[in-house]
Amino acid sequence: MKILVDSELLVEALEDASKAFASKSIMPILDCFLIEANSEGLKVTGTDNRTTIQSYIFSKDVQVEVNGQIAIPKLLLEMMKKLNGDVSIETKGTTAIIRSRKKEIDMAIFEAEEFPQVPTIDDSELFETTGRELKRLFKKATYAADPTGKNAAILAGAHIYIDDGLIGIEATDRHRLAKTEYATDVAKLGGAVIEAKALGDLQKIILDKDNIEFGFSKSAGGEVIHVFARTDRFTFYSRVLEGAFPDVSRMSVVPEGVTKITVEKDELMSCLDLVYTLAKEDKHNQIVISITEDEVSIRGKGRESGKANESIVPVSFKGENFAVALNSKYFIDAIKALEGDKVTLVFPGKLKPIYILDESDERSLHMVLPYRTEEV
Repeated sequence: MKILVDSELLVEALEDASKAFASKSIMPILDCFLIEANSEGLKVTGTDNRTTIQSYIFSKDVQVEVNGQIAIPKLLLEMMKKLNGDVSIETKGTTAIIRSRKKEIDMAIFEAEEFPQVPTIDDSELFETTGRELKRLFKKATYAADPTGKNAAILAGAHIYIDDGLIGIEATDRHRLAKTEYATDVAKLGGAVIEAKALGDLQKIILDKDNIEFGFSKSAGGEVIHVFARTDRFTFYSRVLEGAFPDVSRMSVVPEGVTKITVEKDELMSCLDLVYTLAKEDKHNQIVISITEDEVSIRGKGRESGKANESIVPVSFKGENFAVALNSKYFIDAIKALEGDKVTLVFPGKLKPIYILDESDERSLHMVLPYRTEEV
C-alpha cells in the first residue's frame, strides 16, 4: 500500500474510528486501525469486537498509488497529530514508512487478515434522521444505564424501539430510569438493546448537520443482530446485547403525586452544584431536599469537609410539605438531560420514586429512587 493524504483529514478519520477502541483490549490486534486503500479512497476502521466504526476519506482527497490494507497500532493517531501537511504512508514488509517533509517514521504493522471482519448488515429496515435529533434522543436516556453491568449485563445497555410512528429509548440501572420518545412516520421495526457506551461513542462523532440512516440488521429469523448508523463520513455498527430488558412500562406512568412543584432549571442546577461539591465526598452522594410552598431547600455534607445548604423559591407548588434523600449525582444527571427552562418534580410519597419532568417535552421522563434514611 502507498498513499498520499493530508494529515488533518487522516487525523479526523482516525479519531472517529478510535472511538470504538476499548479502554483495555483483550488482543493486540484490537489496539490497531485497519486502513484500506483502493480506487474509492481510504477506509479507516476501529473495533472492540462489539462496536465497529468505519470512517472514510474519498478518492478526491487522497492519492492512492498502490492499493492495499494494513493493521497499524493506534499510536498512529498520536503521531499524525504531530505532523502537518501531506503525509505519505508506504508499506514494506512488516513496516509502514510514514514521511512528512523532513520527518520519517517507521512503524511495525500487523497482518490485516488478523483484524476482525466488519459486520455484514441487512440495511432494509432503517429510518432517516438528523445528527441533532439522534444525539438529542440518546442524551435524554443513556446516562441512566449501568456502565458496569455488574448486577445484570442487559442494564449496561439502552433499549431502543421503533414502533408504528414512535421512536423511543429507555435505560435504567434499577436506581433510576430515563425514557423519551418522539413521533415520526417510520413503520414498526422492533427494538434492541445497545450498550450505552457504544451509543455514547456514536454521539461523539455525530455532527448536528449530519443526515443519518439508523436501523436494525436482522437475522433470517427476524431477530436484531446489529444496530447501524450511517452517514457520508462513517458507518457505525454495534452488536446488540442478549437478554430481556426490564419491563419499565408501569414505572413510566407519572402518578398524581402527594406533592408537585415547578422550579427554574438554572436556579436548581446552581443550588445542586454548590451542595454536590461536598456531597460527592459521601459514598452515596447523598443530599436532602426539603420542600414547602415557599422554599425548596437542598443540603448535603462531606465526610470531613463540613456541610452546605442552599434554597430557592418554587415557581409553583401543589400538595403537602415533603422531604426526601437522594443520590445527588443521579439527580444532577437527570436535570442535565432536560431541555426546558423549568423543571417539574413529582413526589408520589415517602420512599417512592421521584419523577423529574421537562416542561418542554411531554414525552420524556426521568426517575430517581430515594434513600432510606432517618434524616427525612
